[in-house]
Amino acid sequence: MKTTAKNQAKEIAWQGKTFMTSRSIQPFDKLTAFFAEKYGALYAAIGKAGIQANEPPCAIYYSIDEKEMVTDLAAAVPVPDTCPDIEGFTKTTIPACKALTITHYGSYDSMTETYSLLDKYLTEHNLKRTWALEQYLSDPQLEKDPANWKTNIYFGLE
Repeated sequence: MKTTAKNQAKEIAWQGKTFMTSRSIQPFDKLTAFFAEKYGALYAAIGKAGIQANEPPCAIYYSIDEKEMVTDLAAAVPVPDTCPDIEGFTKTTIPACKALTITHYGSYDSMTETYSLLDKYLTEHNLKRTWALEQYLSDPQLEKDPANWKTNIYFGLE
């Protein structure tokens, strides 16, 4: 199945966002199970605290080791800045900064091409990535056809 970014990478002003997160180092082949467990726990915890998530769920990638096939990442749910601390989770803010973004259409397994477009842009413009974030605009539990999945990808820039 062919999937791709239907637009070009572009620089934006990241407005800064606060997230409730669960961070871990995970092997690539365990990411689906990690996200299923952690998003369920995150939404239950913020709901119990009376907090409403204000945007779709995200993943924050701190590092990716393609040789070892592991990543240091966090399942992240955007919350209001005023959200109280919740035991067992970490409140994390990515401050306002310059960022690079693109939208990926299709399966999560096919994001390599879209990430390559971002990496090419970084190289061509002599920029350096500080963090990566995926914002999941489609719920695979509700939309069964991966061809219809939509994901915004952001790179924080130095």
